[in-house]
Parts: sequence; structure tokens; C-alpha cells
Amino acid sequence: MKKSSLLLAATVIVTNIFANAEKSENLVINGNAANGLNNWENIQQVVDGGQGGAKCFEITGSTQINSLALIPVDAQSEYKLTGWFKSGNDKPNNLYFGLLLFDKSKRPIISSSVNALAKSETVVVENVKEGETIVKIQDASTWQLLFQKKRLMIAFDVDASGAYSDLPNYRLYNVTHLEEKDGIWQATIAKPLVADYSAGSKVRAHEASSSYMYAYIKKRIFTDWTECGSTIKSMVKSGMPTSTFWPGTKYVKILILANCEQKDGETLQFGSIRLEKVESKK
Repeated sequence: MKKSSLLLAATVIVTNIFANAEKSENLVINGNAANGLNNWENIQQVVDGGQGGAKCFEITGSTQINSLALIPVDAQSEYKLTGWFKSGNDKPNNLYFGLLLFDKSKRPIISSSVNALAKSETVVVENVKEGETIVKIQDASTWQLLFQKKRLMIAFDVDASGAYSDLPNYRLYNVTHLEEKDGIWQATIAKPLVADYSAGSKVRAHEASSSYMYAYIKKRIFTDWTECGSTIKSMVKSGMPTSTFWPGTKYVKILILANCEQKDGETLQFGSIRLEKVESKK
């Protein structure tokens, strides 16, 4: 094949790649504010002057914003989350941009439900009944640091194989007291059990947390329209890393914490919110 033909073929391939990239489907309904406040919660208004001359959303004050429609995702794949942001006045904006995650039953995945302490599995040593608040377990020696930090939770019916197939685990209880007596560990929980558990039931320590999955965190004055975001990596077995799908993710919503914990009249404008699946390279 002649050199000119090779160059032409290469040009066609590159052109096709960019053409396909441009056709990536945006999974966010009304991410560009074209349909007003449709599919968004807690946004105050839509204004002119957005990125590229489009309309945009505007919010003043510390506000949690999320899209309303659940977006199905393949958490074994990667996705790209992006949006355009601009300060609406001369004050810096504290911006958190990410996703709310949901399981196959469309329940919110709370961070504590996936934040398992590695190699902390043990077993209940005495039957415990619904309504009781004291659980006797075999070995909680690895749990002590979390208890000292007042962040210890106990999870029931766990998968002790290392596969973490029980995550997200919602059978969680805050531990208010932990001590060893005669070789047996005793955990006191904040609320009564809602089910019976027999001796031999597997339990695990989880770290209490109230975080969300963030892809972008920044405090700055967005003087000009600025594209922000990140690639969301495929699902992990356990834990709650940033820019990564947490265990059990089947659906998501867009999450924006605008002017987070700010009280001086900060205004944030944003639009062109996109969530796109990253196609695997062949």
C-alpha cells in the first residue's frame, strides 16, 4: 500500500474515533437547563449566559442539589462525569461534584454500608434476640481503634470469604461500648436488634461515615466557565474511594454540593452536566 493511502486510512480511523466520541450518549436528563428545572431538585433558577451561550442553572447559598431520575449504570465499566461551572459573583465557591449511588433495589448506598474493616470478620458466640443491645463475639481485637475513634459499627450476616458479597450491608449498628471479659468480647449497640442472630453468625466491623462519592472537590473563584469532573472508575469490592463506583452500585443520580457550608451570599452557576459511559478500547 502506498504511503499516501496509509495516511488516508489513518486519517479515516482517527476521524471515526472522534466522531464516535462526539456521539457518546449523555445519560443526564436536562443537564443543559434547556427544559428549565425539570429533573433537578433544590435548584433556585435558570438564567441566561451559560457556557457557549446556553442557559444555565444558578444557586445562591449552601445547597445540596441532585438530579431526580435514577440512571442505570454498568458499574464494571468506567464513566466520565463532567459539568461546566462559573462563579456568579466575586466570591469563591466551595464545590463538591459527584454521584449518589443506589443498589439493585434502588436503595441509597450509604458509605458506612460499604466501609468494611479488612480482616475484621468474627462470629457471634451466644444467641442474641431481637430487641437486645448486647452482642457477645469471639474476637474484636482488631476493632478497638475504630471504637476509640467513636466510629465503630457492627455488621451482621457478612461474607467472610473475602469476596464481600454482602456489601452494601444495611444490617448495621453503632457500637457504644466494647470490652473483653474472660476471653469473650462484648459489644453494646446504640439501638436494639431488629432480628435474632444465632451463635456462629458472622459479623464484621465497619467504619461509620456519612460521605458521598465525589469526583471533583474544589474551593475557588471560577472566573470563567470551567469544565470540572473526573473519570468514574469501575466498582471496588469494598470501601468508598473517590471517583469510583462503590460495591453494589446499579443506579446513580448526579450530586452537587454548591457553596458547601458557605454563608456569605456565594452564587454558583452551572450547566452542561454530562455522564457518559467510556467505551472500552478494542
